Amino acid sequence: MPKVSVIVPVYNMEKYLDRCMEALRAQTLDDLQIVLVDDGSVDRSGKMCDDYSLYYSQVKVIHQKNKGLTAAWKAGSAAADGDYLGYVDADDFIDADMYERLYERAAQTDADIVCCGLEHVYEDEPGRSWKEQVELPGDSYTAEKLKEVISEGLINNGSFMGRNLLPNRVTKLVKRELVLKNLALCSDEVSIGEDFQFTICMFLDAKRVEIIKDFYPYHYYMQPASMTMKHDPDYMKKIAVMRKSLSGIVKAKGHEELTDQIWNDYLCLTVLYIKGIVVKQKHLPYRMLKRQMKKVVTSRSVSWALWHYDMPDLTMAEKLFLFFMKVQWYRAIYLAVRIYFR
Repeated sequence: MPKVSVIVPVYNMEKYLDRCMEALRAQTLDDLQIVLVDDGSVDRSGKMCDDYSLYYSQVKVIHQKNKGLTAAWKAGSAAADGDYLGYVDADDFIDADMYERLYERAAQTDADIVCCGLEHVYEDEPGRSWKEQVELPGDSYTAEKLKEVISEGLINNGSFMGRNLLPNRVTKLVKRELVLKNLALCSDEVSIGEDFQFTICMFLDAKRVEIIKDFYPYHYYMQPASMTMKHDPDYMKKIAVMRKSLSGIVKAKGHEELTDQIWNDYLCLTVLYIKGIVVKQKHLPYRMLKRQMKKVVTSRSVSWALWHYDMPDLTMAEKLFLFFMKVQWYRAIYLAVRIYFR
């Protein structure tokens, strides 16, 4: 049984897969399995996966029909053999010592989860990057300390997008049995916030979590700005699916006190979408943008969230923006976005 299995979901990644595999093959950890999950690729990715398995004995390949990212990492997790599981997306790359350092901390402390940070890098802007990590004060948490973290704001800490928990699946090394225990709770239907449901499950069950601060071995490859600026008309449906999945998870685990935090996070994501309606569609006339904003603001779930949110640490500007949404002042919303979010 290998020390660590790394699951790599692959869907039409022939452009990036070699770079990802080179980084995995260069890992300094001496006992590492690589599980490649070909999620119905229609390019050369599937054949590339098979070629890797022929040349490298530690590579296992799974081929399946296209089911999406969550289904892919779940299939890889179920097939993995390692004591601990890690995750890398096929278009990203990692430093050579990532899994050695994570596993060393796990072995020393018998942690259920070990976390690191990540660096965002941009394909179309070489040299541009920014880093993020778990925003918790300590670096070692027992089950008792985790209860405090959960109650204080695991999902939302009272500020705008105040996630104390870095949700990314790829910055975690997790005991295999903990992952397998929670696979059924992670919905394949979630297409935004897939990692959030994974990480919430793990943190709510963990008995010990270790955090390696100021360690950013994972390089998250950002696609060109033209892709990130594309308006998604189905975004609200997608975050509603995520909200329902998270609500089901906390209910199943007896942590329904987190329900308010889930609604706060949902409202924050809605605000970002409202901003995107204006910013990402500058070519459209105001009347068309107003129609889109009205559809969102007057929906039952958003209306409920606007009247029941509990985020005491919002700035005055954020409170004002939510007030404009609550009273449906669309011209004020539009102008605020155009002025402050150019």
